[in-house]
Amino acid sequence: MKLIINQSSLSKVKPEYQKLLNDLREKVENRFGVDLCAYYLLGSVGRGEDRPGISDMDTVVILRRGITDDDEVWEKEIKDEFEPQYPKLERLDISSMEEKEFDDPKAERLRFIFKTDSVLICGEDITANFSSYPPGLKLAKLLNGNYYKALEEIQKNIIEPDEDDRKNPKYLMEYVRWFSKKVLRLCLGIVMVDEPFYTRNMQEMTQKFSEYYPYYQPQAETALRQYVEPTNDVGEALDFLNEMRATIYQLADEKLA
Repeated sequence: MKLIINQSSLSKVKPEYQKLLNDLREKVENRFGVDLCAYYLLGSVGRGEDRPGISDMDTVVILRRGITDDDEVWEKEIKDEFEPQYPKLERLDISSMEEKEFDDPKAERLRFIFKTDSVLICGEDITANFSSYPPGLKLAKLLNGNYYKALEEIQKNIIEPDEDDRKNPKYLMEYVRWFSKKVLRLCLGIVMVDEPFYTRNMQEMTQKFSEYYPYYQPQAETALRQYVEPTNDVGEALDFLNEMRATIYQLADEKLA
């Protein structure tokens, strides 16, 4: 069975984001110098599949040292400087982690993501010895992990937003979109048990899942709709979470057991 390969590359990044990545790379190199191991882009922007108003740009700085409070302050400053310049992005994320975090046995999911869905912007490529997988039950479990924990965390954040969330007028929509992605990736995991199928495209996940499980097609289509146009109503958001818990989550309990 074929392993999943990385479809991302700098050549697929749209020209407007090429400039942003160059600016970010310069900032990263100037700040971290010899402490910098690598700087990566993750996700749809690197595949050229980003959608205006929906897609994030996720970048990660890998350091040879631990992360400090000053690093986190700097990350926020960079985000605040560049994010307003690119309104087509849902958000710009720049985060840092220590290289040795990848050595943790519990970081297998993280290693898989970097192996199969990243673009090296600068530094050393640390992914050469990371494992990939073929589509199947093992990968489905790896990617979805404790899916109930994610649901409970999102539900809590919706009901009891913290101070930062309350300052963000889009906080609810961001949580709903995040949860929708979790649901659709869970749908993909369910399909992988039946067929060696893999995609990162949300519409393709919905379509393939609906082919196998037409009874749950309305719920999958609801998740896709909430991904594209997430609600900003708390009641509707909680109803959405509860509907997914009672349907697709129950199916996942059976298929991923």
